[in-house]
Amino acid sequence: MDQVTQQNAALVEEAAAAAQSMQEQAASLVGAVSVFRLEPGTQALRPEPAFAAPTALRPLQAVPKVLRPAAGRKNEAAAAPQLAAAGTAGGDWTEF
Repeated sequence: MDQVTQQNAALVEEAAAAAQSMQEQAASLVGAVSVFRLEPGTQALRPEPAFAAPTALRPLQAVPKVLRPAAGRKNEAAAAPQLAAAGTAGGDWTEF
């Protein structure tokens, strides 16, 4: 149990360090991009989408459902295999 707690603490520390590193990288990126300025009255261009969205979709055709009578079915409960009750499998369970 103590080992799991220590592992969790180490993961939390790693996540905190990664978050701090990401914040520093974001600040650095903001500084690098801040040198680029648009002239007054100029709008930023939006990139073209990688693919065009379909303009119209065809409706799907419904597949007719065939109902079969249940008269030939056997009782599912009788056909299911019997499972052993919990705690009766060999007795290799030990208490702490």
